Amino acid sequence: MAESKPRRGRSKTDIWFQDTFLKVERLLYIFVALGIVLATVEVIYDGFHALIRAFEYEDFALGILKVIDRFLIALMFLEILYTVQIIFGEEYHLQCIEPFLMVAIIALVRRLLILAFEISHGAFTPDKLKFYLLEMVIVGLLILALVGAVILLRRGRWGEKYAS
Repeated sequence: MAESKPRRGRSKTDIWFQDTFLKVERLLYIFVALGIVLATVEVIYDGFHALIRAFEYEDFALGILKVIDRFLIALMFLEILYTVQIIFGEEYHLQCIEPFLMVAIIALVRRLLILAFEISHGAFTPDKLKFYLLEMVIVGLLILALVGAVILLRRGRWGEKYAS
């Protein structure tokens, strides 16, 4: 039998590279966070402008849809920013999943609202309407599945908290 050599500790070079990559990763996360903050401020500002202009549209529903669209995008940005914030925390192994699920839920609700608006304000052939309705069902099922996943994650965390 061949004996395996005992593993040596990591070299100073390995440690330096890992430390450098972690510092670069943190710096890039900071740049991403700043970009998201600026984008969020811009989208919220645009949302308030859309809210003011909503009364100018002939079709008031179209104006309100634009307002909802802007604010749902802002919520998605804020959830992504929260995810970046969690990455800077000490414990982010399982907690980091929930913000991504929230972003997905918000994006799917946004898509569902847009689909509902397109269906109510468009002239469709029966085949095209079937595809829209099928997409609405799929999006609705995805929303329910993701909400269920969030509930399970929270119950699991709640159980861990009181088990110890």
